[in-house]
Amino acid sequence: MNKNYFWLGMAAGAVIGAAASLLHSETRDQQVRQLKGMKSKLKSSNASTEAHAVGLQASSKGNLKDRVMEWKSLYEENQDTIQNLVEDVKDLVDALQEARHKNQI
Repeated sequence: MNKNYFWLGMAAGAVIGAAASLLHSETRDQQVRQLKGMKSKLKSSNASTEAHAVGLQASSKGNLKDRVMEWKSLYEENQDTIQNLVEDVKDLVDALQEARHKNQI
């Protein structure tokens, strides 16, 4: 029976791509700042969760929409960097395949 490595490859590619992107110092610094901002937002939202438990259902749709718009904006701001990283990962995969092919000969 043939194994299907698609999802494993997809996950590995995502991890490798994320790790490769963190080699760029500006990207790494920006991600650290964003994570710290998310952490502080999470802490403040956790502290206020009990106070807003009744109105949570009504406001969750708005919060979700806001978060989706934030992520969309972040993606659009970093689209060139993302595209460059995708191209770099493709080049890396090509180089690894070429090296593997040379070792098989």
